[in-house]
Amino acid sequence: MNAHVERFNRTIQEEYIDYHLYELLNTEQFNHKLMDWLICYNTRRAHYAFKNKYSPVQYMLYLEEQTVKNS
Repeated sequence: MNAHVERFNRTIQEEYIDYHLYELLNTEQFNHKLMDWLICYNTRRAHYAFKNKYSPVQYMLYLEEQTVKNS
């Protein structure tokens, strides 16, 4: 599990923090924008784990749809 957390931390660092360091001067603004990025990351961004076809939320909905179909 630690490897997954470390990989996620690296993704946040490389895809968000490195490009928004200047916002760290205002931590409240930084945190709000980071939350927006995390929402996009989990709802719109396709992930390699899902063969670059689904975001995590889209994949959960896909699994639910498949479960209903097969019931």
